[in-house]
Amino acid sequence: MSSNLIQESAPHDLSVSTTGKVMRTLILTLIPALAASVYFYGFGIIITMLITTVSCVLSEMICLKLRKKKINLIWRDSSALVTAVLLGFTLPPLLPWYLSVIGSVFAIVVVKQIFGGLGQNIFNPAMAGFVFLLISAPLPMTTYVNAMPDAYRIISPSRAASIIFNVDRSASELDINRQISKLDYLDRFPEKEQFRIADGYTGSTFLVDAKHEQPERNVQGFVAENAPDLSFYTLFARVVIGVCFLLGGAVLLIRDIIDFRIPLAFLGTSAVLTTAFYLAAPELYLAPWYHLFYGATLLGAFYIMTDPVTAVSKPSAAWIFGCVIAVLFVIIRNLGGYPDAVAFSVLLGNACAPLISVMTRRREFGQGFTPENIND
Repeated sequence: MSSNLIQESAPHDLSVSTTGKVMRTLILTLIPALAASVYFYGFGIIITMLITTVSCVLSEMICLKLRKKKINLIWRDSSALVTAVLLGFTLPPLLPWYLSVIGSVFAIVVVKQIFGGLGQNIFNPAMAGFVFLLISAPLPMTTYVNAMPDAYRIISPSRAASIIFNVDRSASELDINRQISKLDYLDRFPEKEQFRIADGYTGSTFLVDAKHEQPERNVQGFVAENAPDLSFYTLFARVVIGVCFLLGGAVLLIRDIIDFRIPLAFLGTSAVLTTAFYLAAPELYLAPWYHLFYGATLLGAFYIMTDPVTAVSKPSAAWIFGCVIAVLFVIIRNLGGYPDAVAFSVLLGNACAPLISVMTRRREFGQGFTPENIND
């Protein structure tokens, strides 16, 4: 008996009719954050995201071919594109190309397709790929571009590509350092005539510096007695990008694509816990607003934790799920070895999701009733 019915993977019962439309809507809401990232950090993120996109799509195509599935599933569900975009946002913009390829292949092949494809994976593919790279290559995975004025001009597409693909790397870095020191910052800070650029235009993040107690190093990667203080500019960049994530998340909430309970529970619990840590020992722990805007906190809250495949579906479970991830997030960031704990807390939350779903499962109709208490 033939049937024309098409079986779709999660998510279901949404105002947007198909999984593919949901995924493509999600990608479109990330365009403002991508544009802001290019403005403040240069074109490296675009090239890295193109690498992850090609790698994820090709990996998905090969796996579907080996599993004798239709290749058009790549466009129909667009989940590989979402994985590529989310992974591109979390990777350092100037990460060597082969590491981006390795992380993408691991996310699609090992985390997603080996478990059965979309709707069957138990861990978020993008976060699993990020953690795999972080553990395998910790030095390049913790070296990010520092926010700087006119970054989109200084780290142009050609210069970013020359670094990512290791084409005349030393000459590219020397040229950019010369551009930064002589053309840009001296004009913007005439009262600060002498300063030295450390680590070129890259360096550890603010969270890493704060974690390892390096007060002499500011958040841009500059070290000098008379170095211009751009910490406010870096904070401004993070706030702008964070607002873009918030606006994109608001669109997803309005269109009923994500459950508001998960980001609300996560951000609310995180705010309470980080405030408690800060009030208890302000000399050891960062203020709550740093935890909110630095790292991938807002990206994780609206775009990663709400993944319908690896999260929970019931309203009561969603509150618990968000709170569990928040507790793990604060513990790892404040007390653990990794300053940006979103990826680890999300993966641990994914592991807890089945148990949370079982604990909040509704009682089956008629279960627990006997003829004696049926009228109670």
